[in-house]
Amino acid sequence: MKKYNLFGFAVILFSILFSQALYAQSIFDALLGKNDMSAKDKLRVKYIEGDSDVPEEILLINISGVIQEENDDGMPMRPSKNIIEELKKDLEVLTKRNSVKGALIEINSPGGEVTCSDIMFHLIKKANKETGKPIVAIIGSMGASGAYYVACGANKIYAHPTSIIGSIGVIMQSINIERLSQMIGVKPVVLKSERTPMKDILSPYRELTEQEKESLLLIVNNIYDRFINIVSESRELPKEDVIKLADGRIYTADKAKETALIDEIGYREDAFKKTCELAGIEKAALVKRIVKKGLGEFLGELAEINSGLPSLKNELKMLLETSGSPQIMLR
Repeated sequence: MKKYNLFGFAVILFSILFSQALYAQSIFDALLGKNDMSAKDKLRVKYIEGDSDVPEEILLINISGVIQEENDDGMPMRPSKNIIEELKKDLEVLTKRNSVKGALIEINSPGGEVTCSDIMFHLIKKANKETGKPIVAIIGSMGASGAYYVACGANKIYAHPTSIIGSIGVIMQSINIERLSQMIGVKPVVLKSERTPMKDILSPYRELTEQEKESLLLIVNNIYDRFINIVSESRELPKEDVIKLADGRIYTADKAKETALIDEIGYREDAFKKTCELAGIEKAALVKRIVKKGLGEFLGELAEINSGLPSLKNELKMLLETSGSPQIMLR
């Protein structure tokens, strides 16, 4: 066995041995209030770039990866983060830290879950409305589907020259392995109440009925209509024009600007400058919220270093997502 695998297993074993102790410690700390960060600590930031000599700040917020809400099981060794809770914490800094005059949101995502995307869009719009502070989004390699949905919450949308943008649409998909299961001798057993014939809708072991297709398409089209309205209102475009663009295709940054899906093409410094302009300031420091990691989270991340766990975890997660309950995605 390779040395790096031995190291990974050793760290995992160490983490497991300490997990119960850490869990007990976390409960003890919670009882004593040690895990509660003060209001001042929650608003702490660190300098990234820009003019460090001026008091005004622009908050940098990162949204990357698949947009989906992780379930917090409360275990101290769990390294995953809740994307909605992280955004809430960032927007709290925007709202309550007086020196922060606006926010620059960097987005690099293929999209994700419908409701998660919608909540994030709502949070950004709400923070902008309540504070009056400008929010500018800049799309990285990709800002597709749910990620573009989220970007529509900003006052302005920038994109890098090589960004991929769009894919405005809604998808629900499953697989059908009926013939395969018959070939290998697998016979599903389904018991459902007589008045709920659609209870096993999108089962991989049978074809959809026409009635089931119609009911699912009604849901998908309703969410699609909401997506169209979001883009139309946010980008100030006629709904008919948005529908022409929203056929699921992706666009280059040049084409997205031509069709008004974005405002400008540029880099971080350009979007940063625009945020300052909208905030009515000439110069500012670009800052980021300071994230405090607990010992359990640190060890959980350490356990994945130089091991096969990250890729294995992603593969298992993908398998569970595609074979479990059907999901409606903006992806």
